[in-house]
Amino acid sequence: MTDDPRPPSSPTAFDHARGEAYDEAESRRIVGMVAATVAQLADWPKEEAFSVPYPPLAQHVVDRIALIGVLRHPGGYRLTPYRKQLSCPRTLADLMTLCWSSPIDAWPFLSLPDDEDLAGLLVELDPIRPSELCLRLALEFRHPDAPDRRLERLALLEARSLYEEAGHPDGFPALLERLIDNPVLSREDIAFLKLERIGGVQVTDELINILYLRVHERYFSSAEKIAVCAHCGLVLVPVRGDSGDRWQCETTKCRGHRNVLVGAVRHVAEDLHHAARPIREFVIAPHRLRTSEGSSRQPPSPLRDVEY
Repeated sequence: MTDDPRPPSSPTAFDHARGEAYDEAESRRIVGMVAATVAQLADWPKEEAFSVPYPPLAQHVVDRIALIGVLRHPGGYRLTPYRKQLSCPRTLADLMTLCWSSPIDAWPFLSLPDDEDLAGLLVELDPIRPSELCLRLALEFRHPDAPDRRLERLALLEARSLYEEAGHPDGFPALLERLIDNPVLSREDIAFLKLERIGGVQVTDELINILYLRVHERYFSSAEKIAVCAHCGLVLVPVRGDSGDRWQCETTKCRGHRNVLVGAVRHVAEDLHHAARPIREFVIAPHRLRTSEGSSRQPPSPLRDVEY
């Protein structure tokens, strides 16, 4: 009697990390995961604890890259000090350092496609924020099957889907107009908004959570103020220096990125919410900047003090 053949074993993580897992498609997927992780961490709610294990996506991509490093250095894996030369990140801190210190196409542990421009940093430092490239890659990663790859559409894909599911696809432009006109809302504003129907659809918590998030404490000045850019209408970042605090716009293409013009100044106590980052970057800012350029040729003022 012969023994039955052993059943085929399920592939392990090490099996997945060899061969095709190192091809261009997998490398591109890893870049998308890193970009989505950066975008998620940039707006991590201040009231939520952050500890190991990291949030699922962050933990998965760190593990995936660490495994690549181990298998590509079978004779003994060593990481040089990342401040001098980061060959392969092993921790989330290493990975974030790589995102602001090295362009994607220079990451040595990936095999990236040549037909796509991936030359750029995922994190900008002045002020620190996800780059436009990072936000684009994160949106594309989260919506891989979207037939329309325009960034404005990807940024609002979930909200648009709610209107289609409710049978009011033609009502979506009304929501878009309201969003562009109101990029920053107080807690009271949101309460009143939930009593409305916009474009035939009732504003629900689900819709609010897609469009808006609470303003993070990084936008609070030392005087507990929050300021809004007069050009793009988005929340400004306080920058602390030897001569005191000043405001800076984090929207890369806004004139306020270098020469800010402060609009409204609000109080932290208002519990302000502003549009989610991809929405404000790819939807609100472009619309408002075009309007601002067309309606005013007045040169922007120099940087103004935060204290009021």
